[in-house]
Amino acid sequence: SLSTSKSYSDFLTFWTVPKARPCFLRRHFRKAIMPGFRDIEAASRRHRRASASRSREQEMLQPASSLTLRSTAVGIIVGFLICLSNTYFGLRTGFLAIMSLPSTILGFAFFKMVQDHLAFPFTPQEHATMVVIASSLGLMPFTIGSVGILPAMEFLTNESENGPFRLDWSQLCVWSIGVSILGVAVTLPLRKRFLVQEPLPFPFGTSSAAMIGSLHRDTDIADRILRAQNDLDSNNDKQKPSVVEDSVDTDDSLVQHGWSQNNKLILITFLFAALYSLTAYFIPQMRTVNIFGNYLAREWLFSLSTSPGYISIGLIVPPVTTLWIVVGCLIGWGILSPLSKFNGWAPGSVSDWESGSRGWIMWIAVALILGDTAITLSTMLLRSFNVYIPNLLGLTTYLKRHLRSDNEEDTQPLIRSSSRSKALPLLGSLHYRDDKLTTKVYLIWILAGLLLCFASMIVLFGSSVPILALLLAVFTILPLSHVNIRCYGETGTGGAAYIAKIPQFLFAFLIPSTNPNAILLSLAVAGVVEASVWQAAEMMDEFKMGHLVNAPPMSLFYGQLIGSLVGSAISMLVYRLYTNMLGFPSKDFPMPSAHILISTARLVYGRGMPPGLLKFGIVASVLGAIFKILKDSKRLSSRWSPWVPSSVALAAGMYIMPEMILAQGIGGLIHYYILGRWGREKESRLISTATGFILGEGLFSLVTMILQSIDAPHL
Repeated sequence: SLSTSKSYSDFLTFWTVPKARPCFLRRHFRKAIMPGFRDIEAASRRHRRASASRSREQEMLQPASSLTLRSTAVGIIVGFLICLSNTYFGLRTGFLAIMSLPSTILGFAFFKMVQDHLAFPFTPQEHATMVVIASSLGLMPFTIGSVGILPAMEFLTNESENGPFRLDWSQLCVWSIGVSILGVAVTLPLRKRFLVQEPLPFPFGTSSAAMIGSLHRDTDIADRILRAQNDLDSNNDKQKPSVVEDSVDTDDSLVQHGWSQNNKLILITFLFAALYSLTAYFIPQMRTVNIFGNYLAREWLFSLSTSPGYISIGLIVPPVTTLWIVVGCLIGWGILSPLSKFNGWAPGSVSDWESGSRGWIMWIAVALILGDTAITLSTMLLRSFNVYIPNLLGLTTYLKRHLRSDNEEDTQPLIRSSSRSKALPLLGSLHYRDDKLTTKVYLIWILAGLLLCFASMIVLFGSSVPILALLLAVFTILPLSHVNIRCYGETGTGGAAYIAKIPQFLFAFLIPSTNPNAILLSLAVAGVVEASVWQAAEMMDEFKMGHLVNAPPMSLFYGQLIGSLVGSAISMLVYRLYTNMLGFPSKDFPMPSAHILISTARLVYGRGMPPGLLKFGIVASVLGAIFKILKDSKRLSSRWSPWVPSSVALAAGMYIMPEMILAQGIGGLIHYYILGRWGREKESRLISTATGFILGEGLFSLVTMILQSIDAPHL
């Protein structure tokens, strides 16, 4: 090739340099050959100008930022649907769905339908920002406590506890906004740590990124996911199968079979769930089936719900988790409930939270959760302290050291030493896009979140707020967020609801039981910590998704803020709509999460514990701790680890009604059968089916609520 290049160079020199050729050849070149060269050169210039023009047009057709008006609008619409569903199912079962994958599918389906009318293509980065807005808005019922903290304060506190503590519109608005920002801001100083220095898998974020990459057929995203997997530490022999590989297989199936089929499936299941909701209102007998006979259904609450939404929970939750929830239901409602009633410890009706066996076995669930939480927190705190102890008092120094310019972040590998990196081919490090978020911006948002938090507490409780306890609550948020992010990043399940119980025990020393507002303040403090800790884990998961999709962190941050602020208003309105139109608590809306929270607050001050519970509670706490230790043990092979009971799953089976648990069990059997028959090839269909059922029943709960408020007759 070198000789060819040299010959071609000599040829050009011969014809273009006058002294290199004879006179007659010069004349021939000028008359015959040079015009052809000039035509070629002119055509080349025209081609270069046209290419440059097309490049400029393509640049003009791309959005300047992934946070666009259309992505924001679609994210708010999808988030609104998820918010309605989560409020409905949260008040009924305590279940909140992390709908990042359904949000991904819904957003893509919408833009696919209108793609011919778009001014510029819908990009993967824009898609990621839309998912961030939808997810943060949809999970706001959990963040502001409208399925737990707020109903506990408003409906479950008694007169001796200065209750019921009803919030008017202005107080509810102040509370919602006050707890909606701090968690987002707290995530910022931890972003570089968990995505660059100590990367974690973040199963939900990675799966969402893989789904986005497959829907858009973006090979760059697949390459970035493989690089991230290459940099993850795989020293743990029990490491789960690659989330990326599973997600890519699932998403490729989605693309091969066509997005339209999944979109039609969502629409069909949505309409079916809506029709079910309307029919079940007029024919309430169809809501449950007494498959075990009328006696067990009437006396011990064993029946089967026909709700497609409850069945869909089993389609989303892993089958092994559903298995332990059903086992917890059989132990709690089938063994402990009759035991407590026959021994006179719970003499009231089984369905009564105060004197019935339902309230008694709920305490066993609390004990299981506390045992699991104690081990989880101890493990995470020790691991975190061994790696890094942030200097809370020198927060500015901490931020400056760990949030340097993004240029430094761009050149730093995800992890310096990794056995996986040695085993796999070197693919290079991932790079962040410039997010232009400085330390000053971080501090401004953190201070804004702190001020809103303090203001909301003072507006609600006035001068009775113990400032020292509130300060302690705020300063525990960063380390507890650190713990919850690590838990969420490693396992895909957060412990915000359980971590929030730790400050309740700590503040018992600062808020004496003689304070008439002790229970209310304990609930409020738990609400602030729970909201912030939950948001931190959720936001870090979305940063992981954006990191893999190569979306600007600045767009993700402001998208999370938009979703949180809009979601706080929407969640407040939806919650107040439910409470004004329906009687709480009721058979249809038992509010299990609120009962768990109020029971923990009373336990802190030695109140409300029923007779005969102490021994069973101690045993349950010890078992919860043992199960957690075994599950995290490196000596236990990955084959046997799923068969160790999950304390949280067992507890959920005890405080949720059997009719709902059995319906979820049916969904779990369907999920298990499909995975066993087709593997993950059909899992995208499961997600689409569950999405339609959950959104349809949740949205049309508003219609049935309106029918109930106007006393529409039943058949």
